[in-house]
Amino acid sequence: MKNKIKIRKANEYDISELNNLNSKSFEELTKKLNFSKFVGNSNYRIIIASQKKDIVGYLLTLKIASNLHEIISIAVDSSHKREGVASLLLSEFLVSKKVNSKIILEVANKNRVAIKLYKAFLFDIDGIRKDYYKNPPDDALLMSKII
Repeated sequence: MKNKIKIRKANEYDISELNNLNSKSFEELTKKLNFSKFVGNSNYRIIIASQKKDIVGYLLTLKIASNLHEIISIAVDSSHKREGVASLLLSEFLVSKKVNSKIILEVANKNRVAIKLYKAFLFDIDGIRKDYYKNPPDDALLMSKII
């Protein structure tokens, strides 16, 4: 990494930059998010990777139950890909979870980089949602991990 990446919790001042990063990162309309709905909601957790004052990545999760969490979205700015930012975010999230917690997610079947990341963190493929994504068309892999 060029300069030190810092991990922190998102706040209301980050919403615009988070929305911009999300829009740049995903073509699929179902992945376009409005972060004003998540910041301040205790069921959601947003952790940010920042470099100086810029947000270079985020991880958005939903607490479904005390021991069940879903990774909703993870994104890294294109200028910081392949620098380990996503791994830092995922590590930070996973170490904060209780033993016997289940983490679930879905990922586009064509998103080989993300699948490789999740497999490196020992997520298993549990199933497939055929034709889940429409633009561009793709299946969704359902993955999970028990801590």
